[in-house]
Order: sequence, then structure tokens, then C-alpha cells
Amino acid sequence: MTKKINTINYLLWMIFFAFAPFVSAQESSMAGVNKEAKGYISFLPGNMPLVISIPHGGYMLPDEIPERPCIDCAKNQDIFTLEIGIGIRDAIYRKTGFYPYVVINYLHRTRLDPNRSITEAADGNKYAEDAWYQFQNYIDSARAEIQKTFGKGLYIDLHGHRHAVKRTELGYLISSEELQLDDDMLDYETFVEYSSIRSLVNDNVNGLSYSQLIRGNTSFGSLLENLGYPTVPSHGIPYPDAGEPFFSGGYNIMRHGSSQGGTIDGIQIELDEDLRRELSKRDKLISDLSTVLIDFLRIHYFPNSDFTTLKVPAKEVVKFKAAPSLTKGLK
Repeated sequence: MTKKINTINYLLWMIFFAFAPFVSAQESSMAGVNKEAKGYISFLPGNMPLVISIPHGGYMLPDEIPERPCIDCAKNQDIFTLEIGIGIRDAIYRKTGFYPYVVINYLHRTRLDPNRSITEAADGNKYAEDAWYQFQNYIDSARAEIQKTFGKGLYIDLHGHRHAVKRTELGYLISSEELQLDDDMLDYETFVEYSSIRSLVNDNVNGLSYSQLIRGNTSFGSLLENLGYPTVPSHGIPYPDAGEPFFSGGYNIMRHGSSQGGTIDGIQIELDEDLRRELSKRDKLISDLSTVLIDFLRIHYFPNSDFTTLKVPAKEVVKFKAAPSLTKGLK
């Protein structure tokens, strides 16, 4: 019975993605879907400085890729992130006339985890390894094209979490403990050096500091917060409380963000399950996330670009101060 259900799922998704009208030739000269013969990974080209990858939203359970035998590794699907990511792409096009690049893994996470090194991601299965390389290479190619065309840009790795605290979590490769530091301490080069938005910190149009970029009034989290989404880090929630779970960023953000060089910054977005499950919330979320992505690019990267049509009023920067006990002994 399970095998039959898996086969039906496989066929339904192949039919859907073969005929879904992502793009038409008239809409964008760079539009289209490029899929290899296996159809496990897709690359949707774009024409703006934004890449979105969707590693854990896939449904496919092919027989040639058995369940990963790894022990204690995550295998749960980030439900509806695939639909949300594609929806964001379409929403950005409707608002600007431009498309972000999108890289999709259609394999279920039990078969492949593209947000891990290849050893854990594929567990030695040749077909899964091929899919992993394809997923990573597509992101590399998009980043290279953006860097060549625009000089800089943004990479988003889209995920979902099941934590008890219902809010959006943003990963910049900074831990929850480090987020508890006050702004002056957080702005030390020691922390900036390893951040997935290192390039933006060193070169942003408003000259903002690291702390301002991740939890100031025009940070990604605060822009979401302004639209009614509790988000950490942000001006309203600058850090997770002690003991609260928090995803600070994984393999993809580390590999494709700017912590290791280059001018493409990375942010891992973790959406809570309620936002993803309820259709009415999901539709609004898609629209609002597309707005925030456009605004974030306009405010911090390309204020005069014609692909940014929305305006955000300038606000006074508010600095967060941590309790003295959190910074005791740190120099």
C-alpha cells in the first residue's frame, strides 16, 4: 500500500510541475524550468539579485533512493515550504515584473537532505548524491550570475520549524547565546566575521552596523514584525530566551552566504507550522514575505533599482542593550 501511495504521489507531482505555469516566454527572457532526466531537482532562472532555495519541501519517494539509514538525523518534511517558495516567486513577479532564482528539491527529506554535507545528506546513495550536487550547483550558478550582473545580492534558504514558540526564526549563523549580547558587543568583528551577511555588514547603502541589520528597525525580522509576524531576531524580539529552541542557520547558509567570502549574503528563514498549515495564513504569508524581500533589497542593497517598487519609511534606529550579566567577562 505504501509503495502504491508513493508512486501516485510521484506521478501527481511530475504532472503538476510539468504543466504548472510558472513563467511564460513573454514574461521574462530568462524564465523557464530546467530539470534533469530524473526530475529530482529543479532550477527556475531569475532576473533579479535574489535566490531562494527550498531543500525540505519535497514529496517524492522513489524506489531507487531508499530511506536514509542515518541514526538520529532529521527526516521530517518542512510541509508547504515548496508551495510557499513558488508562491513567493510568483508574488514578486506580480509586484515588480521580475523573478527571483529558485532551486527546488522534490525529494522527501527521508531520501535526501540538501541542507547537510553530502555524507549525511545522501548516505552513499548514488542517485541522492547526484541530486545533492545538482541542488548545490544550481545555487552556485545563480549566485555567480547575480554577482556578475548585479555585484551583490541575497540568498534565502526556506525552511519550516515545529517549535512550541509560534514565530518566525531567522538564521545568520549566530547562536541564541550570542544574540543575547548587547549591540555594541555584537558589532565586534569577531561576530561579524562568521555571519552569513558579512558582505552586507561591510557594505550597505545606509552604513548600518551588524546589530542594526539583524534586529534594527529595517532588519528583515523587524520588517516582518511590522506586518504582524513575531520574528526573532527583530526589534521586538532581539533574541530567544534561555532554553528556547532556535535555528541559527545550517549547511546551505554557511556554504552560500557571505561568511566565507563573496558578495551574496544568506538568511535562513524558519516558518512556524501554523503559518504553513492554514491556507488563509499561508496565502497572506506569501504576499507579505514577497513584500519584505523586495523592501529588504531596496533598503539595504539597491535603493534606486527599478525592480523595487515598494517604499518603507525611514525610522530612527533603536539599539538593544543586553543585561550586564550577559556580557560579563567578554572583551
